[in-house]
Amino acid sequence: MNKKVLIMSLGIMFAATFGVLAINGATSAIAEEEMMGENMMGEAMMEEAMMSTSYIAKSAVITDSSELEKVRIYTGIEVPTDGSGGAFGYGVISGAELEAIIVTTTHAGVYDSIAQVDADDASFHNHYVTLHDLEDDAKCPGLEVKDISFQEPGDVSVSGKIVVMEDTPYYFAGTHSLSGDNISFNSDMEVGSIVYFTIDPVNADGETSVTDIAAVCINDVTGTTEPITIIPAYYWEGN
Repeated sequence: MNKKVLIMSLGIMFAATFGVLAINGATSAIAEEEMMGENMMGEAMMEEAMMSTSYIAKSAVITDSSELEKVRIYTGIEVPTDGSGGAFGYGVISGAELEAIIVTTTHAGVYDSIAQVDADDASFHNHYVTLHDLEDDAKCPGLEVKDISFQEPGDVSVSGKIVVMEDTPYYFAGTHSLSGDNISFNSDMEVGSIVYFTIDPVNADGETSVTDIAAVCINDVTGTTEPITIIPAYYWEGN
């Protein structure tokens, strides 16, 4: 091979190698940028979620033999009590699961609790509810309210980012908020989940309605991000 051909060959090899390195470097840089972008998007989404009433940062429950003495829920932002946040609530799911859930809710437009002044009263109030999962129900696929108490189990207070339910009994009897039927609930101290949810009353066609309610749908269920702190009342009172 003459000198000229050798130099040309080396030049081609160098150019090819440099090109591959450049491409690999560019590809790595692009991949790194994409990864950083995805991480930033993930962090932004997390920050947005944390700045929400649906974000339950932590929760604590004091249990007694006959009631939940106190349920304290810490949320991501100040909890609106004037209806501006829409219809939503928080629930405590025990060993009774969907059969007996203690909830506290805020909504305007529907008078479903003795604790409300009228239908426009969006102040928080407690219910006992039974839910069922009707996947084949076109108007409300998913979780739907089966029973809901008009009477209020225990009390509730909201201050800033903190929601507190107190003295909610495991056994509770009353009347159905919508039908007026006699109903009762049996819960227990085995708290498994504390959740956020939204409420959507719908008519027979599945359209949102507060005047012609055929079903009450429970949507956007979100659980706690941290384990629930459960404290027996005897320990709390003894320390």
